[in-house]
Amino acid sequence: MEISVLRLGQIGTNCYIFHQKNSHKCGIVDPGDQGEQVAQWLKDKGLEPEAVLLTHGHFDHILGIPGLRKAWPELPVYCHPADWGKGETTGLFGQRFPTVSSFGSITPYKEGDKITVAGIDLEVLETPGHTPGSVVLRAGDVLFTGDTLFAGSMGRTDLPGGDEGQIMKSLKRLAQLEGDYEVLPGHEGQSTLERERKSNYCLRAAMGR
Repeated sequence: MEISVLRLGQIGTNCYIFHQKNSHKCGIVDPGDQGEQVAQWLKDKGLEPEAVLLTHGHFDHILGIPGLRKAWPELPVYCHPADWGKGETTGLFGQRFPTVSSFGSITPYKEGDKITVAGIDLEVLETPGHTPGSVVLRAGDVLFTGDTLFAGSMGRTDLPGGDEGQIMKSLKRLAQLEGDYEVLPGHEGQSTLERERKSNYCLRAAMGR
């Protein structure tokens, strides 16, 4: 599996594009808020997306969907139902942003679901805490951790729907996965699960609970 990362928007959201070598089909994890830019990047690389996979429903991870669907109108978008949102907009940081559900057809996924995108198998792990519907996507030896686990830290829990107790349980679950994984978070740099087990204060605190 080949993985590229585009850092998008003012918050620097990591948009991941994965595909098999020598294949033009790809999948997108968290398209950030610059869908037209992502679409152009894909076209320049000769790639065609089969699906968008959301780790959670915050605006900085989802606002790229309309731009991608402008280029590929039937593009499936997957999201945990707990993060679809109610109505057309939701409030955050004193502003109103579109909800996931406002973008039209959304495909639900939940704990244990296994989907194949661009010939690559992914498994959904529910990891609530940053948001009620936060998920981690496991693909082989890779974890797309969204805003649950960062290199050296964890996602914030002081936003609407956040829950510190839940995110600590989610972190403990990740720490208890067997073996090592490449950790690809929703912001900042990449890491490995073994490195985080040894040096991430938040993960180590969760492991001790």
